[in-house]
Amino acid sequence: MRRTLVLVGLTAALMAGSAQISQAQFGAVGGVYIDPNGMLRETSTLAAGDLRAKLESALAGSKPSQQVSTASPLRKISLRRLEQAVAALREAGESIPADIRFLAGLNSIKYVLIDPEAGDVVLAGPADAWQQLPSGDMVGRRSNRPVLQLDDLITALRYAFANHAVDGFMGCSIEPTEQGVKSHAAFVKRLTDMNGSQIPEVIQGMEQAMGPQDIHVYGVAPGSRFALQMVAADYRLKRLALAHDPSPSKKVPSYLDLAEKSVTGGPQRQHRWWFVGHYDAIRHTADRLAFEFDGSGLRVDTAPSQPGQGAARNAAKLPAAAKPSKAAKQFADLATKNLPELAEKIPVFAELENLVGLAVAAELIRRQAGARQDAAAVAAAPGDAPANRPDSRWRPSHFLDEKNCPVESFESPAHTPSLANFRFVKDKFWMFSVSGGVEIDAESLVADERLKLAEGAKLSETRARNALPADEMQWWWD
Repeated sequence: MRRTLVLVGLTAALMAGSAQISQAQFGAVGGVYIDPNGMLRETSTLAAGDLRAKLESALAGSKPSQQVSTASPLRKISLRRLEQAVAALREAGESIPADIRFLAGLNSIKYVLIDPEAGDVVLAGPADAWQQLPSGDMVGRRSNRPVLQLDDLITALRYAFANHAVDGFMGCSIEPTEQGVKSHAAFVKRLTDMNGSQIPEVIQGMEQAMGPQDIHVYGVAPGSRFALQMVAADYRLKRLALAHDPSPSKKVPSYLDLAEKSVTGGPQRQHRWWFVGHYDAIRHTADRLAFEFDGSGLRVDTAPSQPGQGAARNAAKLPAAAKPSKAAKQFADLATKNLPELAEKIPVFAELENLVGLAVAAELIRRQAGARQDAAAVAAAPGDAPANRPDSRWRPSHFLDEKNCPVESFESPAHTPSLANFRFVKDKFWMFSVSGGVEIDAESLVADERLKLAEGAKLSETRARNALPADEMQWWWD
């Protein structure tokens, strides 16, 4: 029996959680194995026992101390004192303890509190003791949210204080090669009506025609944990959109399921989906010494793909006439609306929310510290007393020193295989999706027109209640 098909090409052949492996020959993130040639493979190709051994070795000594094991609705971190503690450990040649690596169990940023009198900035949010899931994710025992990590904080601060393009952003994208697009188009043209037995052959042909697709990272080092988590989140979004992974929420069906109900026949435009950093609001006090984040920190956008489109930022600047299909927009809207549920069940989405929070916090810190400058222009040492600083406002120094404060680097993925999927429908047409990405533009998120003055005195009272402890060695408190 002959039936017509809807075929969909997918950029990523990856099952993304957020495991992390530190090895000389490969790195892993999001449950993704990266071979020495930079080609991504699913971790399912590795023996489970070997993977667990590598994870346990990489994360040895990652348990929280007894002091941070208590859950807290609002834990505070002094960035000045944290930086001093890290600098002292580095100078002494000692390793960074788990309490510092995982930022005292903080699992999201709710407030950024400026303390110019103490020359400090305080990050505050809910916290919990953490545990390692079988996937390798480090999450709160009660919240099940990934904990924030020191390396990501440092990466965000370095981006905020670096000299980069005015329209720069942190992000990633997956792009087919020009030759791959041509080869895929030629392959599709040769296809005619087929029966079900031909599906495996057609899918394999689509994958081979498109070939490996390129991974691009923007704004941060491709081998940083920050970058790899963005890439892993992007992979997982595509797998959900194209029904390669079952959706953990009944409220978010795949794009294929939505398209199957709404298509009317004829060739279908290629589409892309990508994450964008976004808060419902960032509220501040009148003196702009306290900021509160409202919302998940993410939304999902979509648009028809364009030849030679490049980064996610370019997709966001498509002309108004290039509107997405009903099904593509519906998937993006449902994913955005239900991100809290998706992030609860897919840790790598919550990881991305945390990265957005760190990026926005870093940009707010740069703004309160004065004009943008790179690490070489920061004269004050991390141990200097606030009174010795030019403007008494905290700005990072040791954290910007790439030589003396290194962050862990992993094997950087260069490519991902293409993957095809299909649906039976009444009419004959083809759908194909080839790209997407992540865009975190912290500078635009904290532009004056997007900030809102907080109503009432609650936010000012929150800042006043969270004064620094008297003990200069205490860098976190509840």
